Parts: sequence; structure tokens; C-alpha cells
Amino acid sequence: MTATLAPAPPQQRRGGRGRIAGLERPLLAGGLALVTIHLLDLAFSGPHTWLLAIAGILAVPLAWWFAQPHVTRPTRFGLGLVVGLLSIGFGVVSHGLHVVNSGPDRYDITGIAMIVGGLLLVASGVTALAAPRRPPRRAALGWRAAHLAGWVLGAALLALYVVMPFTGSLMVTHAPRWEIQESSLGIPHEEVRIDASGGREVSAWYVPSRNGAAVLVGHGSGGSRERVLEEIRILARHGYGVLAFDLFGNGESSGHSNGLGDNAQPAVDAALDWLASRSDVDPSRIGAFGSSLGGEVLLEAAAREPRLRAVVSDGAKRPQDDHSGDERPLHERAVAALVLHATRAIAGTQAAPSLDGVLPRIAPRPVLLIAAGGDPEEIPVNRRYREAGGPTAELYEIPDAGHTSGMFAHPREYEDRVIEFLDSSL
Repeated sequence: MTATLAPAPPQQRRGGRGRIAGLERPLLAGGLALVTIHLLDLAFSGPHTWLLAIAGILAVPLAWWFAQPHVTRPTRFGLGLVVGLLSIGFGVVSHGLHVVNSGPDRYDITGIAMIVGGLLLVASGVTALAAPRRPPRRAALGWRAAHLAGWVLGAALLALYVVMPFTGSLMVTHAPRWEIQESSLGIPHEEVRIDASGGREVSAWYVPSRNGAAVLVGHGSGGSRERVLEEIRILARHGYGVLAFDLFGNGESSGHSNGLGDNAQPAVDAALDWLASRSDVDPSRIGAFGSSLGGEVLLEAAAREPRLRAVVSDGAKRPQDDHSGDERPLHERAVAALVLHATRAIAGTQAAPSLDGVLPRIAPRPVLLIAAGGDPEEIPVNRRYREAGGPTAELYEIPDAGHTSGMFAHPREYEDRVIEFLDSSL
């Protein structure tokens, strides 16, 4: 009697390709673990870690892991590629560049791990293509067309309500950390590092005061002190001391970034304490000048910090104060809400307050609001801020300029308006 051999398993029959396919699960597990560890690091490092957020950060990769054997090869390839590239890209521009340009801090450890995790996810997606193709459950053409339509719909929903919020949250919490060029300012200054809360450090430039007054200068979302060069030069030309600082996780400051300004106030406090201690500065003559997010952060700081005697804010507009989106289609509002919630869950923060409620608490100290017409809602929102600020708040409208570009559209007028305000206030 001749023995009949059972057919070899599919992966065994496929030789090297089968062995490659067998790597998919281990690569996926390693990639998910490293990316998840980084997201948990952000969440636990924030001042308001949510238990529900931690559960969500853990639940999504676990769901991916358990669903992996039951989804198609194109889905596994697409997810691994997209999420992996996002993790690599944001990890490199935020943590990788910081390590290269400024040296590592403790917050970069899991950021570098996220880059490795992204590479593993991309590899898992590629190895998924080597897996054997599963035969369709039903051969009927109509059923297969319906299956394809369902796959396309599911992919669209996944991209819209999972991948886009994940991308948006990474954009807010992973600012690019380009190298700061000391020569870019072009005027004499000191490079300073200021101890802040939680073992963090604020990096800044200081131009000494020649008139006894000084101004804190804050940059916009995703930027650094190199993005406010013209603001520094305007103030320095008129004798003001200038402390231009990087928000946490931006420029050369340590910590995690937050493009919504939810974690910015400790950095402002550290910078203000340092500036008030300078022998060339009269502590009763300190003001603030912020661009975009920097304006929002410094207005919020002035509402609780009486040492800020005047504030210039160019282009402030917090998301919750812009009601133009209320008429957008439901799916757009849902995605925007998911981005905000995902960001605050990952960052371990609560929403910074609406500036509608902040401005009244600054009065009677003077505020100069500057709003441009490039964003159609910037001027209307700042008109509301001016009303909330009372008689000591004024608004300088520049309808023909882009966001925070008034100083370039009308340089002489802009400089005269800012310096006249500060001279009379400080």
C-alpha cells in the first residue's frame, strides 16, 4: 500500500514568500507597541491625563491586532503604510530633528521609538502582500461587486474618522524642530535657557533693554522664535528689551508641543519670572507681543498675571471662538471635533479657555488686537474680543493682509501703531 502525503500548508508550499508573510504579525505587534508607548508618554506627561483617553489609546491598537487576520491584504497594506509613514514623519521632524540639533531630552526617547515603530508598521504592511490570497466566499459577480463597494466605503470611513483625526492630532502635538540659526536675528542678543516646571527648559533669545521696559514675544503654532524675527527687530529698534521664547516642544525648548496652546502657561510663567529679575528691566514695565498662537497664549497669561502691563496680539483666534464652522456639513464638524478630542486625549490636556472670557479679566490694562483679512473670520472674531476687552482694548484691522502679515503689507504703519501703543502703555 502506498502512503498518500497530505498537501503542504499554503505558506510552506510558497517557500520564501510564505516565510515573509509569517513576519507580518510580529512586525505589526512591535510597531503598534512602540507607537502606543509614545502616545501614552504624551498622555501621561500632560497635566490632565484622562482615564478614558488611556483606554482609547490602548483599545485602538488592540482592535487592529485582533482584526488583522480577518481583513484583506489591501487593507492591511494600506493601514500599515499610512500609519507607519505618519509615525515616521512626525517622529523625525519633531523628535529626530531635536536630537540632532539640540541633543536628546527624556521626551525624545519614546519619540525615537515611534520612528522605529513606524518602520515596523510599514514593513508589516509590505509583508502583508506576500500572504496567500483568500478565495472569495461566493463566486457570484454581484456578490463580489457588493463586497468591493463595501470595502471602498469602509476604507473611506476609516480614513475620514480614524486616520484624519490621528493625523490632525500628530500635527498639533509634534511641531517641527528645525535648527535655530543664531545669525538669523542680525542684532546683538543673548541665548538663554530658563528652568521651567517638571524638569523642562525654555529656550529663548534676549535683547537687553535700553529704555527700562521689556516685552515677552511669543511665536505661532508649529513655529519657534525664528518665526518672530521682525517683531523682535521692531521692538529692539525702539529700545525695548525683548525675550523671545520657544513654547514647550518647539524650537529648542524641551517638553511636548501643543499647537492649541493648552500646555503653554508654565512656559510663559518661567519666561516672565526670568525677565522680571533682569537688572536692566523695570518689573512694572513688562508687556507682551504674540503672533497667532503666541497672541492667544499671552492674552490668556495676562488675564491671570498682573505683571504683564500691556499686550499686543496679532492674529489670535482660538478654535472655540470661531463659530463660522457651525454651518459646515455634519461630517466636517464631526472630523474637526474628533481632531480636537484626539489631540487633548493624546496630549493629556484640557482645552485652553475661550478668549471671549479672557479679555474682560485683562482690563483695565491696555490691549492692542491686530487682525488681518486673509482669514475671513479673523477680523469678526477679533471685533468680538475687542468688545469683551472693554474701553482699554483697541483693534487694528488690516483687511488686505494675510494672517500675521500686516507688518509686511504695511511695515511703517504697523510699526508706528505697535510702538505708539507700547510707548503709551509701558
